[in-house]
Amino acid sequence: MGRRIAVQQRDKDKTLTEGVLKSWDTVQERMILSPGEVSIPFHLVAKVEPSDHAPALNGIGYIIQHSIQFDNAVYFRSSVMVWKGDTLTAYQETLTAHDRDTVTLSNGLRLRKDEHCFVVRSLRGKA
Repeated sequence: MGRRIAVQQRDKDKTLTEGVLKSWDTVQERMILSPGEVSIPFHLVAKVEPSDHAPALNGIGYIIQHSIQFDNAVYFRSSVMVWKGDTLTAYQETLTAHDRDTVTLSNGLRLRKDEHCFVVRSLRGKA
């Protein structure tokens, strides 16, 4: 219960229904998915599998330049690449703090903002 699932049904269109498993009713032989209280009788179920809606890193990043962007990267624990010139200093690192001149990474390393380029890649979920 409470897990995201995908249910493929035994109809001519092989309908795929996704939702959170709310209940498994063995008496009435049906499952209930939410949202919407969707009821699917057991005899119509061809396959049930976990629905993978784990977020993934966006392929496009942007350079963090403003204080609010650093605030958001810290708050949302965004994945950040750190460059010093043409050298990749850190890959998929998390920022834990920043001030006017420096940034602190999750590994404790403090880097100067004017010497490094910070590129954030936001998370995107599957629709």
